[in-house]
Amino acid sequence: MNQTPNQTLNQTTQEIQLTLDGARLTCPPRTTILEAAEKAGITIPRLCHVGELLPSGACRICVVEVAGFRTLVGSCHTPVAEGMVVTTSSPRVKRARRAVIELLLTGHTGACVTDQRARECSLHKLAADLEVGPPRFSVKRPRLYAPEEENPYVRRDMSKCILCRKRIRACRELAGQNVYSMAYRGFRSKVVVDADVPLAKEVCKECGICIEVCPTNALSWPEGVTQQEGKRKAPLPEGNRTHLLDLLSATQRTAGFLSAASLTEIASALDLPLSEVFGVASFYAFLATKPQGAHVIRVCKSLPCSLKEAPRIIESVQKAIGVKPGQVTPDGQFSFTLTNCIGACDQAPALMIDETVYGNLTPSKIAAILTSYR
Repeated sequence: MNQTPNQTLNQTTQEIQLTLDGARLTCPPRTTILEAAEKAGITIPRLCHVGELLPSGACRICVVEVAGFRTLVGSCHTPVAEGMVVTTSSPRVKRARRAVIELLLTGHTGACVTDQRARECSLHKLAADLEVGPPRFSVKRPRLYAPEEENPYVRRDMSKCILCRKRIRACRELAGQNVYSMAYRGFRSKVVVDADVPLAKEVCKECGICIEVCPTNALSWPEGVTQQEGKRKAPLPEGNRTHLLDLLSATQRTAGFLSAASLTEIASALDLPLSEVFGVASFYAFLATKPQGAHVIRVCKSLPCSLKEAPRIIESVQKAIGVKPGQVTPDGQFSFTLTNCIGACDQAPALMIDETVYGNLTPSKIAAILTSYR
């Protein structure tokens, strides 16, 4: 039977009933599990979420267990549903939260022992509340950065950053600015300003919103600056990202790499922050933000190639051209880089020079291949 408009409206505005930690609740549609828990007086720990910001689900500390769901879900962005049964602190949930915090502590390489503000760190508070001990994991190359003093309005110590992305969202959604963005990938991921330059922005004057939301004191007020409440502005309109990758690829084909000037020009043309354009350019392995050699050698380091002697191929290329991955030969003939995939798993181990793929390699083949490009 067809429904009338009034019947449909009543269904969409009808209160939703769910069970949360054994208690029956009624919530409006589009309420998140986290909001429902707060309404019921239940505290769910979180790091990346602030009520004023759009939820992102980045930190995964607010996960909960929902009956019938195979995996745990982030409570900050998961809406309630009719008949949903939620458990916010089951043994499985607690194990997951402890594991996440342990991993965050492993990557949080700032010198907190000597930091007088460490007691204000939300990460340490959560670790204490959930009884998380010292991390069992070790980091071969800690993320260590010198504290930045260039900006008189914000002190930045990226060694303490846990990549929660709060500052990026707060800067855009609350301060109405576009100072920060994510760049690079994997363990090299970093929150950057423009093309990864020190923070020295006049727009930060008398703002402080990013300092308010930072959970680990990676951002703080400079010595002698009076703390104040951050100034809210209207969120910025979205720029045009539709043609960003096309423009980046076309520019690289023409110029050989993506210079700071070209990235600035693209950012202006698309009405996007330079930090976001740089973040995209530094994320993709086939885009380069530094000058490259006349020929770019890319050796696949993904699992299929690694299982088929890719380390020996890397060693052979290094010996043949005399530079390590990430370097350019002194004569500018070759750039040597490692990449996660070149789409030739069936020919592993493989490498790519410019646009040509060479598969089923052995160390004895490398010299002849490289000679053909000299």
